Amino acid sequence: MVMAGLCTLLVLSSFLYGARPATALEDLFDRADSASVTTPPTEIVPARPCVDETGPGIEPIAPAALGLPGYHAALYARSGNPILCPGSSATETVGILNTGSYGWYANRFGATAYLGISGDKTSVLGDEGIGWVGKNRVAVQGTDYVGPGQVAWFTFKVRAPQRAGIYRLAMKPVIEGTQWLEDEASLSVTVKSAEGELPAPEVERTYYPAIVNGVRTIRVPSMMYHYVDWLPAETPDRFRIDLTVSPKDFEDQLTWLKAQGYTTVTTSQLWWTLDQGAPLPAKPIQLTFDDGYVSHYTFAMPLLKKYGFTGTFFVTANLVGRAGYLTKDQVRGLVDGGMDVQSHAVDHYPMSALPLATQQYQMCVSRRILSEWTGTDVRHFAFPSGDYNATSLVALPSCGYLSSYKKAGGSVQSSDAMFTLQRSRVRGQAGLAALLTALKD
Repeated sequence: MVMAGLCTLLVLSSFLYGARPATALEDLFDRADSASVTTPPTEIVPARPCVDETGPGIEPIAPAALGLPGYHAALYARSGNPILCPGSSATETVGILNTGSYGWYANRFGATAYLGISGDKTSVLGDEGIGWVGKNRVAVQGTDYVGPGQVAWFTFKVRAPQRAGIYRLAMKPVIEGTQWLEDEASLSVTVKSAEGELPAPEVERTYYPAIVNGVRTIRVPSMMYHYVDWLPAETPDRFRIDLTVSPKDFEDQLTWLKAQGYTTVTTSQLWWTLDQGAPLPAKPIQLTFDDGYVSHYTFAMPLLKKYGFTGTFFVTANLVGRAGYLTKDQVRGLVDGGMDVQSHAVDHYPMSALPLATQQYQMCVSRRILSEWTGTDVRHFAFPSGDYNATSLVALPSCGYLSSYKKAGGSVQSSDAMFTLQRSRVRGQAGLAALLTALKD
């Protein structure tokens, strides 16, 4: 395994203590996206201070088997889950017991132990200013040698994002260039609102994907919207009519979804389910919005928040700032409002008509721009007009995308079609029936 994207190596504090074997932790999935930000009151009230806190840690775990042949590890102990104010940082410590028969040697490729993010993912809890050794490596052993039966203590920092929510950091020890080791050390970071309010508790997750011949499938309908707006005073053409769901119709649809017990999930939550088998809430649904119209900020987001839903907004970067479209501040405002912002290319061109180099430009540049504007790691894509070709499936992973969405309906999502996930369009001027029709796909 080749170490990806390491920053300048920062040697972190590590100490060796007597061996205490450990049992495996209960498996936890990596992270949940944030809950909605609390809407500030309209009246002027005294500001309440936001205070950082730390929950109880994991004490040294009871002995388990030692001396297993080869490289092996087990969680030994961990400091407490932090409860932070936006932008605050906290220092965390994880103790990893070497339960294998091989020692871990610092500065020796193929024998050095790191604390990596499970599956080589990245996390919004880290940035270049807090000392991680890489976007997917939070710490490296700082002691020259960690022998069988000894404990390596990894110390690192996490920084809270600006929006309230509950974030998970699932870490595993890894012998760089050799193999990942057992036992996940999951950390939960709760981020309060600026006023010190705790986010809403997470919805219980009980809905798992089915697995057949190693392929995960799960039914998650994904609704595609365009304008959530009133029709313009001038006579609209048939395309604008068909693409426009009025705010009243949209609210009627949200009211129905809420009454039926639906819970919205984001692009990353669906991807984690397909990639890792993580559970979703019962009756999951995606509410997605294409192109980046200003009405997404003025009408769609307030209504989504009113009913406790999260929307996914696929933004076309080159349309931002134009008349009728979102501004940069509004794009960031969607994220600050608890929404999911992902990529819809630089320009609204059908990818199926473009060569590889042009598709990579459209995909890579839009991902970079939107990540900078939102302060998040944009990793999911929706094809403009839903069109793609075989070249698109090469371009997407080369730009770092994890999933993408096509057109043509359907609600059964599959891990062997991660770049052709399905969506159904909610047509305009049809009231609640438009949603019910799309849900039948």
